[in-house]
Amino acid sequence: MKKIVIVVLVMLLVLVAAPWGIGRLAEKRVNAGLDKLVEEAPYLTIVERKWTGGWFRSEQEVTFEVFGAWIDAMNPKNVLAGGPTAGEAVETGAAPEHTSQETAAQELARRQQSAAPGTEAAVEEPAAAEVPAEPAAAPAKPIRFTVRNEILHGPVLWPASLGLARVNTKLVLSDEIRKQLVDYFGTDEPARISSRVGFFGGGSTRFYGDGRTIQAKGETGVLAYDDFELELGYSGDFDEIDVDGSWPKLEYSDPNSGERLLISGMSLEGESERIVGDLYDSEFKFEIDQTLFAGLDRTETTVEDILYAVETWEDDGFFDMTARVGTGQVRNPAFEELKLDLKEVHYDFTLRHLHAETLNKLISTWKEAYTKPVATVAEVEAVVMTPVKEHGLALLRHDPEFSIDRIGVVTADGDGIIKGVLRLPGVTEADLAAGAMGLLDKLVADFNIEIAQSLLEKIPNGATGAGLAVDQGFAKREGEKLVSHIEFRKGELKVNGKPMPIPGFGPPPPAQDGYPAEEAPPQE
Repeated sequence: MKKIVIVVLVMLLVLVAAPWGIGRLAEKRVNAGLDKLVEEAPYLTIVERKWTGGWFRSEQEVTFEVFGAWIDAMNPKNVLAGGPTAGEAVETGAAPEHTSQETAAQELARRQQSAAPGTEAAVEEPAAAEVPAEPAAAPAKPIRFTVRNEILHGPVLWPASLGLARVNTKLVLSDEIRKQLVDYFGTDEPARISSRVGFFGGGSTRFYGDGRTIQAKGETGVLAYDDFELELGYSGDFDEIDVDGSWPKLEYSDPNSGERLLISGMSLEGESERIVGDLYDSEFKFEIDQTLFAGLDRTETTVEDILYAVETWEDDGFFDMTARVGTGQVRNPAFEELKLDLKEVHYDFTLRHLHAETLNKLISTWKEAYTKPVATVAEVEAVVMTPVKEHGLALLRHDPEFSIDRIGVVTADGDGIIKGVLRLPGVTEADLAAGAMGLLDKLVADFNIEIAQSLLEKIPNGATGAGLAVDQGFAKREGEKLVSHIEFRKGELKVNGKPMPIPGFGPPPPAQDGYPAEEAPPQE
């Protein structure tokens, strides 16, 4: 009996004492997580944080600043000015060429005096120091927000998990904003955030909210949506990240106007693993089962199976990324009138052969730029473009390529598709310095276009346009399809093997010795 009592007492002591010790450890881990957050998102800075410790529960208040180092450049007056004001020029001793205070007569008199130096000025110009300076732009207010974290100490976390702590996060709002949220949503917390801090690093964060039906005062439109949830899991150093979320239904309808928007079956899932620095081997997919829209004319457009998918990977020191954007069946009255059955739409692209080490340096330099104070739009452009100039040529030296894997449609009457690739082989510093024309000379493009004749006939004037394209050499017929092979190399454009003029760049190369350009004899 005595042993049982001792065991019970020891267990009670552990259960009671453990939360206090775990609370101290949780404080370190939560603060380390915040430091890692601003490291990964450098446009955020922490201007203040307070921790109030407790036995089973602690509180933390954190104030963030957004784009703090760039706040002066974001001042609307500085953005519109685009540079120093006249007042600033006078203040620094630089005489403005022509201030807004000068009249046309004063300017004319100044030029006449300059042309005949011994003559007396007809109009006396004010001294530079007397030119009224434009009022200085008021300092931009920092963009800040504060969150309050309620930290529940582990090891047992509600509702049914283990960990160092559970962190419930709330945005600190003014009474006025909180009242507006309650009036509209029926709660001051339409979305909630809860995180779990794991024992051995990492954890998870859950964004979620309850479904609601909302009708603003004096409005006939109704917004209704189901419960939504997004869970983000991560390792302690963010080397591994996974995401899983869903939102079954979101709908707005106005019986008076006939307007309606329905989005159903939204989902997001993906995972990523760090390759090096800011580069990840990843695969993410966002999907919507159906979207329906009806405007004031009450005609409905529906789009099914919307997809946005991104995949990135590393292969032998090079980084590739592909994006697929597309839909399934698309219906609307205009298509029905044309008797056009649009089954699929695709936009698929791939960026290949990016030197991973150089790309990571470019991204890291951009991230660092967010921490550098800038005061003007010109300085913003400089910190953004300097990394491009520094690392862009290094990327191009490895001959990356941009591939159009598929831009096209699938219909009951046939398909229309574009495929091709763009390259910039052998780019030098001189080409970059020459700007667009220097790069155009190095551009290599190769595209193939195929369109079913029966599909063209469903489009107004499509058959007529196809005939003109064939007559002018821009397309040729192959069975039941119109095809076109477009090449661009060394400044020369060819369509189906024949040189073609480039709009704005003059005619095609001249023929040789009386031969048509496309039949010119081979060079010896």
